Amino acid sequence: MRNGEGMLLNKLLDGCQINEVCGDLNIQIKNIKINSAEVEEGDCFIALVGKKSDGHKWADEAVAKGASAVICCSEYSNSLACVVRVDDTRKAYSIMAQNYYDRACDKLKLITVVGTNGKSTTAYLIKELLQRGGINCGLIGTMYYEYADVKLSANLTTPDPMELNGLFAKMLAADMQYVVMELSAHAIYLNKLYGVKADMSVFTNLSQDHLDFFGNMSQYGECKKSYFVKDNTNLAIVNVDDALGLQIIKENKLPIITYGLDNPSDAFAINITSGENGETFVANVLDDILDINCRFFGKFNVYNMLGALVVAKKVGLSNRTIMQNLPDIPTPDGRFNVVKKKGVTYVIDFAHTPDGMFNLLKEGRHMTDKKVITIFGCGGDRDVTKRPVMGKIAGEMSDIVIVTSDNPRTESREAIAGDILQGLQPKGHLYVELDRAKAIRLGVELARQGDCVFIAGKGSENYIDENNVK
Repeated sequence: MRNGEGMLLNKLLDGCQINEVCGDLNIQIKNIKINSAEVEEGDCFIALVGKKSDGHKWADEAVAKGASAVICCSEYSNSLACVVRVDDTRKAYSIMAQNYYDRACDKLKLITVVGTNGKSTTAYLIKELLQRGGINCGLIGTMYYEYADVKLSANLTTPDPMELNGLFAKMLAADMQYVVMELSAHAIYLNKLYGVKADMSVFTNLSQDHLDFFGNMSQYGECKKSYFVKDNTNLAIVNVDDALGLQIIKENKLPIITYGLDNPSDAFAINITSGENGETFVANVLDDILDINCRFFGKFNVYNMLGALVVAKKVGLSNRTIMQNLPDIPTPDGRFNVVKKKGVTYVIDFAHTPDGMFNLLKEGRHMTDKKVITIFGCGGDRDVTKRPVMGKIAGEMSDIVIVTSDNPRTESREAIAGDILQGLQPKGHLYVELDRAKAIRLGVELARQGDCVFIAGKGSENYIDENNVK
C-alpha cells in the first residue's frame, strides 16, 4: 500500500476508458482487489471476466464486505458503492495498478522477452550481462523475481497487475535502472501490461504449448504476435529463423533488429563449437565482432545468447565488457544444468514442450556415443495434445525412456502417462514409474559409464503440484 493512505478513485481511474459513473469519484480507496473474498473496508473491487468465471457475480459480496467502489464492464448497480462501467475491466485493472504505484513502470527501462521456449534463459542472460556491466537490473520471470539483494519465489511467469506494479515500485526504490521480464502469452491475452511500454522486446520462438487455453497454434501465435506494436514497445529484437518471427518482421509495425543462424540477420554466429564446458563461437552483432565463450550448451542456447547480446549492445555495453563477463555467468537453475558423477552425465532441464524436448535430446546425442536415458512426464490440466508428441520424440531419440509424473495437478498420474504412451514407440527399453523420485533413482541405477541421463520437465522446481497441494 501507499503508506497506508490509499488514493482517490478519480486518480486511480486516470487513463481508463470510462462509459458510465454512478456515485462519487472523489472517494479514498484503500486498495484494489479482484477477489471478493479478500475485500476489506474501503477497497475497490474490479469485476474481471475470464473464460471460466465472471467477477460481476461476486460484486454484491464485495460491496457487502466493505468495497467502496466497483469497476465493471457489464450492467451492474449497487447504491452502497460507486459503480464505474468501463470498456474492459482487465485493461482498467492494469492502468489502475500503475496509478496506484505512482506509475513506477514509467521511471524504469523495461525489457520484455516473449516466446514459447528460451524466455527464462534469455531474460536471465540479459539481467546478468547488464548487472555485471555495472547497470542495476531487476528480473521478473518463471524461476523467480530478483532485484538488488532480494530474491522472491515466482507464483506466475508474469504476475498480475497489482503484484507486478508493486514489484516495479520496489525495484525503483532499490535503484534499479532496468527491469527484464518474461511476458507469457496468457499475460498478453489478459492485458496484464496494458498501458506499459517496453524499451525493447525480444521474440525467441513459437512452438506448441498452452493449446488448452488458446485452442490452436494459429490463435496462440496471433496472441504473441499481437504484442509487437508501437503501443507496447519501442524496439523488437526478433529471431529471423522462426516462422512467426518472419511474420513479425514482414508486418513491420515497429523498428526491428533480427538475429539468427540460418537466415540473413543483424546478429548471427559462426564457428560454433561445443566443448566440455559450454559453447564457443564468433558473434557478429550489428557489425561488431565478439569472441564468445560461455558455459551454456546447445544450438538453442546460441539463439538465446544472440538475443541477449543484441540487448546488451543496445543498452550500451562494450564488446570488452561483454566478452569479459560472459564466461563467468553460470547456467540458470534448471536450464540445462550438467552434473557429472561416476562417469555418467546428468542433465536437469525445464523442457516441457515438444520443441523443448527435441532440442534437449538433440543436444544429448552430441554429448555421448553411449546410451541416452530420458526421464519425463507432462503437466496435468494443461495442453493434452502435446503429450503423445513428446512421447514420440522421447521414444525416437532415447535408448531408455522412463515415463513419470510432472505436476499432475487435478488429473491422475495414470491418465497423463497413458496419453504420453499413445505416441511413444520406444526404440529401446521403456519403463513407467509414476513416483518421480523413484523414477530418477531408476535412471541412476540403469546408467552406465558414458551414458547421459536427461531429467526433463521441472527444471528448478522443488515440488510436485498434485490435488491442489504443492
